[in-house]
Amino acid sequence: MNQLLSEPAKIELRHVTHLYVTTTRAFMAVKDINLRVAEGEFICLVGPSGCGKTTLLSLIAGLEKPTAGKILIDGRPVEGTSRQVGYMLQQDFLFNWRTIEENIFLGLDIQGIRSRETEAYALHLLEEMELADVRKAYPAQLSGGMRQRVALVRTLACQPDILLLDEPFSALDYQTKLKLEDLIFSTLRRHKKTAVLVTHDLSESIAMGDRVYILARNPGRIRSEVAVPPAIRDALPFEARNRPGFHELFHQVWKEMEVVTDAAT
Repeated sequence: MNQLLSEPAKIELRHVTHLYVTTTRAFMAVKDINLRVAEGEFICLVGPSGCGKTTLLSLIAGLEKPTAGKILIDGRPVEGTSRQVGYMLQQDFLFNWRTIEENIFLGLDIQGIRSRETEAYALHLLEEMELADVRKAYPAQLSGGMRQRVALVRTLACQPDILLLDEPFSALDYQTKLKLEDLIFSTLRRHKKTAVLVTHDLSESIAMGDRVYILARNPGRIRSEVAVPPAIRDALPFEARNRPGFHELFHQVWKEMEVVTDAAT
């Protein structure tokens, strides 16, 4: 048995179903999702478009309430948004009229927790992300990869226990993406964060995750789970791609994806 699964769940979804209803139709986004994530674990969700990956992140974040089932964090039902959960999107949503320093303090202001201590922590994270020298610059002066690093600092500055990542690397060039994967992976491990990543990149999911969940659609549901062996998951993502067994695991996930994609067409 996976040691992580034998530990208490940081995040738990019990028979979660979510239905979107409009004036003309009802659409079941996800159906009967059961999922446990241990503290400090990094899991990845992959699947065809429309399988409910982003819906699951919204439900975990407390932005939406499931139609049926329960979502628990540390054994307590999710009743809405919380400082405990940080959410990082594909777009960085930095304010162009604010300096980088002012952008990373924004979450602290919104949550009413800005102080000398929290500012110092945010600036420490900025230094960890190799961005200390641009703290007085503006977003328009930064590359896409640098802006995403700033967005991560802004999220982590509020010290959430859980980080939800919705395709944060998809708009970047491949070299920048690989570098950012390593930097974010090592930062989350160092700070012992629990993370859920949504991605369309199968290689990325195996290189970054402890476990990969393949979702099918119509409605969205978990088709299969793939555990990444320690030899791969303990390495930085760039190095993990060269570890023995990586390519075999990639083909396993690829075949599962072919099944769910063919079934959806």
